[in-house]
Amino acid sequence: MAQATNPKKDKKSNKSAKAAANPANNPVANPNEGGNKFFMLAIGAILVLGIAGLALVVTNREVTDLDGPQTAAVEIESDAVPLPPTPGQVSVDPSADPVIGTQLPVVSGTDFTDTPITIENDGRAKAVYFLAHWCPHCQEEVPNVVELVEDGRKPDNLDIYAISTSVDASRGNFPPVRWLDIENFTFPVIRDSDASEAFALMGGEGFPYTIYVDADNNVVARSSGTLGPDAIAELWGLAAAGGAGTE
Repeated sequence: MAQATNPKKDKKSNKSAKAAANPANNPVANPNEGGNKFFMLAIGAILVLGIAGLALVVTNREVTDLDGPQTAAVEIESDAVPLPPTPGQVSVDPSADPVIGTQLPVVSGTDFTDTPITIENDGRAKAVYFLAHWCPHCQEEVPNVVELVEDGRKPDNLDIYAISTSVDASRGNFPPVRWLDIENFTFPVIRDSDASEAFALMGGEGFPYTIYVDADNNVVARSSGTLGPDAIAELWGLAAAGGAGTE
């Protein structure tokens, strides 16, 4: 006797058979799904490792470049040192300031990464800033210098240098390297010694203390204290012009 058939059951069985025969239409049997998951996990792992590596590089940079010694040995080469302090806030008159018209002593030292820096007669006009991290006047002057350069008011034939001096870990805004980094002060900076020898021998008395020299390495002006943007730009121009206009 023939067995009765169930059309619905047969239809369902046929559908299941087709799905099993065609893995592409069967999510469970799709061999690509496991590969895709593995690929995504691998990409995620690479990204995590990359971020960790970048963090390590940044951390190492901070330790190497920003957390090293803030003072170092410095050398002043000249028979004329020590220089006398400036007779006023701005000094351009050789009759009142005997330093005006004399050669700037050669200053040699290292920056915060131990890279040697020498301020010498190289045929370029210069403005050499002596900065103390804890001095509010220096904290006011440094942004002015940076802004003037960004605004294109620095003469092309004038270079800017700084000497970080009078470092005191117990005072504010320490360490100086971080302060100058935050202010985007990207010019060459020499670390003064623990005893602030460069500042003392070069005639420093107040902050910021700045010496301006022409392309022949002659001192054309000195200043002590905050000047403001226009006065800074004027003295830069004076040095770049070779001292023209001094009285």
